[in-house]
Amino acid sequence: MATHKAWRLHALDDLRFDDVETPAPAPDGVLVRIEAAMVLSYMGRVLSGAVPYSLPPMPFVPGTNAIGRVIATGATVTHVRAGERVFLSPHLRGDVPDDEPPQILIGLTATVTTEAALALQARWRDGVFAEIAHWPAACVTQLAGLDDRPATELIGLAKLIVPFGGLQRSGLRGGDTIIINGATGYFGSGAVMLAVAMGAGRVVAVGRKQAALQRLRDAFGPRVIPVAVDGAAAKDVASIRHAACGGADAALDLLGSAKSTSTTLASLRALKRGGRLVLMGSAEVPLELSFREMLANDWEVVGQFMYGRTAPGQLAALAAERLLDLSKIIVARFDLADFRRAVDAAAMMQGLDLTAVLP
Repeated sequence: MATHKAWRLHALDDLRFDDVETPAPAPDGVLVRIEAAMVLSYMGRVLSGAVPYSLPPMPFVPGTNAIGRVIATGATVTHVRAGERVFLSPHLRGDVPDDEPPQILIGLTATVTTEAALALQARWRDGVFAEIAHWPAACVTQLAGLDDRPATELIGLAKLIVPFGGLQRSGLRGGDTIIINGATGYFGSGAVMLAVAMGAGRVVAVGRKQAALQRLRDAFGPRVIPVAVDGAAAKDVASIRHAACGGADAALDLLGSAKSTSTTLASLRALKRGGRLVLMGSAEVPLELSFREMLANDWEVVGQFMYGRTAPGQLAALAAERLLDLSKIIVARFDLADFRRAVDAAAMMQGLDLTAVLP
């Protein structure tokens, strides 16, 4: 088609449902017909400017992850073909021989504002809240063995890909005990689901809402051990260590916009000697570590941004092999034309909820 419909942000709080020209794919690009696109819980705050992101040049199409089918590919693209179902990831890294290549999240933000990153963002500015997306081939993953699944189920991969990156960084192995801090949140609930699918022997689900924690155990079985915490440091450490049967092998922190790191430190102190804490949350205060404790216990604390290049394919393989039941994710569906309602609904998501728009 010569044109297609897309939501474009022309200025902060100025979102329009435009008719836009459908481009031919760049040599390293892929044209994809969108089947389902995920709406972030804080998308409304992004569009209003309340979140201080480095947005692409306006006007641009917002939106990060999606499921779709390839329409056409550029001349240098060989790993996907027209007609194939694919997963679109927004995490684009510059293809340069550099230890620290520029990186952006397409349709959302530049993670740093270097000249190289901003140039990358200017070239690949448009996201997935559209009928058709033009995407860099490096961020397009074929969904082999998943043609029989509805897009509204496969979009669950978009909820899981970030915590999957954290679990991979944790070094989780079959039979390990892992702590998920912030387990009842949007990404935390996905991390609990994934840890079970990846063979964790015990998943200590840490949060403040007992009923929400119990729902995770009901959904994913007895390997999920709920621990309700209240910020009382010594008590929380004792409760988490008890649930971990003396100490966990690893912990993944996914607290969002936390005003205290009390439960993060409790999760660290509930690790075995040599354990690893992976930070993916967004606490608004510093994490105060004790040199003495860190050295005495050989603990490791690492930050993890997003996920590796091959992670989307590895995650999709778990679903294709039926090791991961995406139907457990509760998807609220909206027509693309009702995007504004979808943004409002996304802001209310809890636990295993996901909001998607469908062209």
